[in-house]
Amino acid sequence: MTPVVRTSRAMSALLRAAACLALLLGLGAVPLAAQGTGRITGTVTGAEGAPVADATVVVVGTTLSARTGADGRYTLAGVPAGSRQVRASRLGLASAAQTVNVASGGDATANFRLTAQTLLLDTMVAVGYTTQRRTTVSDAVAEVSAEQIEDQQVATIEEALRGRIPGVTVQSTGQPGQESSVVVRGQNFVEGTAPLYIVDGMYTRQNPNLNPEDVESIQVLKDASAAAQYGAQSANGVIIITTRRGRAGETRISVNSYYGVQDAPRRMDFAGAQRWREINNMARVNGGLAADNSPLTADTDWQDAVFQTGNIQDHNFSVSGGSDDASFLLGAGYLEQEGTIINTGFERFSFRANSEMRGSRWRIGQNAAVSRSTRDNVVGFPLIDAVRLQPGIPVYDPDNPSGYGYGSGNGALASFGTNPVGAFEREDNRDISNRVLGNVFGELNLPFGFRYRLNLGVDYNDLNWNQFVRQQQIRQNTVPTYNEGTDRRDTFLSLLAENLLTFEGSRGGHALNAVAGVSEQTIRFERLEAYRRGFSDEDITEIDAGTGSFANRGYEIPSALRGYLVRANYSFSDRYLLTGTFRRDGSSRFGPGNKWADFWSGSAGWVVSEEAFFGGVPVLGGADYLKLRASYGSLGNQDIRDFEFAASVVGNQAYPFGGGLASGSTQTQLANPFIRWQDQTQWDVGIDLALLDERVRVTTDYYVSESDRLLVQAPIPWSLGASGSPYVNAGTIRNRGFEFGTQLELRRGDLHVNLGANLTTISSEVVAIGDDQPLPGGFESVNWTAVGGGLADFFVLRTDGIFQSEAEVQAHRSSGGTLIQPNARPGDIRYADLNDDGLIGLADRYVAGSPIPEFETGFTLDADWRAFTFGMSARGVHGVEAFNVVRFWTDRMDENSNYRADLDPWTPQNTDTDDPRAVFGASGADNARPNSDRWIEDASYLRIQNVMLGWRIPGSLTNRLGVGGEGTRIYVNVQNAYTFTSFSNWDPEIRSANAISRGVDDGGIYPNPRTFTLGIDVNL
Repeated sequence: MTPVVRTSRAMSALLRAAACLALLLGLGAVPLAAQGTGRITGTVTGAEGAPVADATVVVVGTTLSARTGADGRYTLAGVPAGSRQVRASRLGLASAAQTVNVASGGDATANFRLTAQTLLLDTMVAVGYTTQRRTTVSDAVAEVSAEQIEDQQVATIEEALRGRIPGVTVQSTGQPGQESSVVVRGQNFVEGTAPLYIVDGMYTRQNPNLNPEDVESIQVLKDASAAAQYGAQSANGVIIITTRRGRAGETRISVNSYYGVQDAPRRMDFAGAQRWREINNMARVNGGLAADNSPLTADTDWQDAVFQTGNIQDHNFSVSGGSDDASFLLGAGYLEQEGTIINTGFERFSFRANSEMRGSRWRIGQNAAVSRSTRDNVVGFPLIDAVRLQPGIPVYDPDNPSGYGYGSGNGALASFGTNPVGAFEREDNRDISNRVLGNVFGELNLPFGFRYRLNLGVDYNDLNWNQFVRQQQIRQNTVPTYNEGTDRRDTFLSLLAENLLTFEGSRGGHALNAVAGVSEQTIRFERLEAYRRGFSDEDITEIDAGTGSFANRGYEIPSALRGYLVRANYSFSDRYLLTGTFRRDGSSRFGPGNKWADFWSGSAGWVVSEEAFFGGVPVLGGADYLKLRASYGSLGNQDIRDFEFAASVVGNQAYPFGGGLASGSTQTQLANPFIRWQDQTQWDVGIDLALLDERVRVTTDYYVSESDRLLVQAPIPWSLGASGSPYVNAGTIRNRGFEFGTQLELRRGDLHVNLGANLTTISSEVVAIGDDQPLPGGFESVNWTAVGGGLADFFVLRTDGIFQSEAEVQAHRSSGGTLIQPNARPGDIRYADLNDDGLIGLADRYVAGSPIPEFETGFTLDADWRAFTFGMSARGVHGVEAFNVVRFWTDRMDENSNYRADLDPWTPQNTDTDDPRAVFGASGADNARPNSDRWIEDASYLRIQNVMLGWRIPGSLTNRLGVGGEGTRIYVNVQNAYTFTSFSNWDPEIRSANAISRGVDDGGIYPNPRTFTLGIDVNL
């Protein structure tokens, strides 16, 4: 079943639901028969006795309803005689009900007094540049508060979002300090997957590297109508992060601290030295070689050598306060993480200062985050080397000059693997980042509802990468002849200036808020790099200490964006909603004539629950809130390298002249001056529903997005003499999906429970691509992006069992009688000749699966009972495949490597097995074909992401301890508690390299660790 078929079914289900809703709305207009009826009249007032207009009054169990007028009065006519329950409700007020007796032909009275109730739907929410009541938002916007993620003990904000928001896919690794991959509503482009982050008004496309403790709320703008206001950088979605601020009142002091231990939750089961020797000798004999029974001096578990018990600690302190005229927040944090793979780690010092001053007509403020982080990086591919190295090779070998084991000779202990422990110990590989991210702003209130805002932002990152490789041998037959050091200094500076004029006003039932403005962003990237060999003392690694060959380089890349924006939100009686956005953007990444593009969007909403007839709608009539919304719009994308429209001239190039070599400059790469913006159009329909005084909330969306004029690199023949391929606008990708999210709140005495669940389906289809030439990707080009298929489908040979006899080998022929696998022997893998040409080749490949899941799920549970708190979250990925390169190495058996413990090679006496015969050398190469479905596995999983149990310490006890305050809590937490999966590797969560190389577990992953933490939160 293809993704398109699955999505069509989802769409059909949505259309059926819409049809049922329309039918129900139609039924709501049908009155009851007026036989033996009376009237109910009355008044609805607020807590202070003032009349409440537009309240809904319904006769429960009937289709009868009425709305109150400006005086709070209502009349219900045609009410069947008898005892009737009447209920009054108004958004923002607690509903009330009472029972009245209605006499035939008579009048009954039912007056109601509704008290104020703070509801989520009645709160204000900032959607980009404008602020609206949540009830009047007609765009697809999701929000996560700090309280919802406070129990996630993670180093980055993105990790805390996993499984929380439908339509947002977060793929993380266990590598300390490594940013997560965030994809909003599917992969839309071949290059550039990251969303735009807005941190307190400052744009950044990099991981913001914020301290999660600094975050107040996170909003995700998912559809075109919400994201279009940010123009050129918004096509992959927008994530708006608001950091914490001080509030009026007493000064507050917060201390949050935790310490945890981490481990790799899963180990692969590899063969020990004895079982490895049995299989290896079997392969050698079948390959025409003599068995190797030389003594084994080691039985190394290379996983034990690579993995370790890690730890994580995080300590944060903040002080905040303010008055009616000013507020402030100062905070500091320290995070340190030692990874579960040796010699990896991350350390971050963070500081935050937010402040604001207010007058009667003005407001000024600033937000600043300063951080210094250090990351010790992964060296090489330690997990793939843990697979490739035989157990008979020791980690350390005193007989080798370097002291490391790495294989020897030409027999069973010969190896192409690299000693991963030696790789880590001989190489220093470290990133040091000093970053400033913040903004200053000023606002001035003008007459007639206008307001002017100036926003100035900065994102500065000074990144230093140091690498030093000592002269030590860690791989057989690879003897280093020098040591080497590299020192790279990168400087990134992004400046933002925005001038915004907003308007907000209302008259009668009409309300309008709008913004118009100019946004300009300049970016400058500089790199200076030095390389040197020949360090006489390997403890002194400064560049000047090297005396051998050297190389230096440096360059600067400027870029700029300018945008003009108009956006307006209109509502009538909080019932009919319209939003429109227009943005014109210019980018320096495109050549003359193509720099500017226009992007627009619109959305409409209908708050059905505000209609007079709504209370009488069967089933839905008891709802507090029902909104239907739809949006359509276009977005732009400029995610390619700078200056690709112009061919660069490279200096210091040698060429023959006059019998020798001369130095000059030349063009080495072709360019396309006609490249243009990538386009994306998207439409979305959604439903928002709230029931039982908002204790149940439901949101659903169905969307289709189409990205056109994709920027891809066109392949060119080597005969052109160019070193790189030019970009061209060629290709179209269509994504579609269904999103569902629900929240349930329960209160029973002292027990308070919040339950959440969400579901996301995503289907990706390549509609067009260049000249219809597929784009290969991944290990051995097993990923295949072709017209009519999905992004990065697995395109491989189909295996068809194992030959059990020579007769079966001879019977495997094409319809023309050609022997398909003439070199095969009993025990070898049989491949399907899908095109019936008598050969096994590219034309026999088929789509064996997709790295894009059919659907994703998320679940949350938060509970309070008296002084105790409990939280749990889980997330699942279903209907997804992965290409297992690790298993390719353990099961190929045609060269020396380790084997999985349950590998069961075919023999004439052991035919009931799925594993082919073990054959060393060229004779076994056919069984070890990397591009077959033998290595594809189901990578679906359900992960218990987080489990937390906390206890709020009574204030009387904290006072006796001298701590004070009522907000002290201690807790225990388990992160990544357990993963249910049939995938055979360390972790089914595989972070993709890019759009066309996905779902390939090549051993380069860093498994997500399981973390046990103990923490304390103190609020004074």
